[in-house]
Amino acid sequence: MSEVVPHEFMDLHTGEKSYTALHAAMVDLVMSVRTIRQTSLLLYLKKALVTLYIDQEQDPSTIESLRSLVQSDDPLPDVDLSILSTILTSINTRLEPLDMEIAESKDMDDSSVNIFSFVNKKPTGAIRLSTKYSQNDVQLVKQVIERIFASEYVNSASATDEEGTVHPRITFSVPCMKMIKYLRDGPRQLDDDDAPVINRFTLEEADLFLKDLECYGWLERNLNNYTLAPRGLVELKKYLIDTYGKCPEGTVSVCYGCGDILTRGIACSNASCHVHFHRYCCELVQKSRDDNSCPNDGCSETFESFYSF
Repeated sequence: MSEVVPHEFMDLHTGEKSYTALHAAMVDLVMSVRTIRQTSLLLYLKKALVTLYIDQEQDPSTIESLRSLVQSDDPLPDVDLSILSTILTSINTRLEPLDMEIAESKDMDDSSVNIFSFVNKKPTGAIRLSTKYSQNDVQLVKQVIERIFASEYVNSASATDEEGTVHPRITFSVPCMKMIKYLRDGPRQLDDDDAPVINRFTLEEADLFLKDLECYGWLERNLNNYTLAPRGLVELKKYLIDTYGKCPEGTVSVCYGCGDILTRGIACSNASCHVHFHRYCCELVQKSRDDNSCPNDGCSETFESFYSF
């Protein structure tokens, strides 16, 4: 793999049955940053391998070469995605008994961007167990999620065509100021005897709370709107489906192409159709079809009528 780092050392740390300080370092990284792009994680892996070898090397000239290697843009070109996958498989095998996982997902806008998140797979109490927040804060997190996924909000959007006809639209995005005011005004108390009384925030406190959720990978801001971030979608998938249900019976949107949950994509303009796509998944489906009609057999709309949400 490298003239500087011996094959034996590489095999020790990257073998299918290996679990070394390298794996522990990878876990620490993903836990600390919460979400990380695949390109960044692969680069960290390469630099970590070289750094580990420096710790056991004694020859000064070799150490100097290794330190220069760490600073390069691609320290170990032969360390590729297959090796990263092997290491993550070893890590997840050991995290499985703890109901934890480093999970992979795609960016909702760019299929070339893969994202890894450290998530809790516990089937119950997902929000409480997977956040650093107090009991009161956890209730507020649930309220933020409700503001995004509750039916009265998801189905609140509309569009008017040139003839003045109003068409229903879906949305999973909440303008930042609306979300801030929602928390400031005091969301409704949950019907839960064990739930604490939800404290109201000032505008400044609400803004800081939402920015904290954004910082920890639960929310993302897009065009000055809040929605769930990839980490939130991956970790809270079961909670969202159990609580709000999948479309069309519920409000959780699932991509017709890949089956993943999405809060940003494109949808058929036929309100009763419920065909939703990631933009890149839609492009793949279009290329695979002989005509331009909606893939739902019971729908007469075409892809040209699809709208962004």
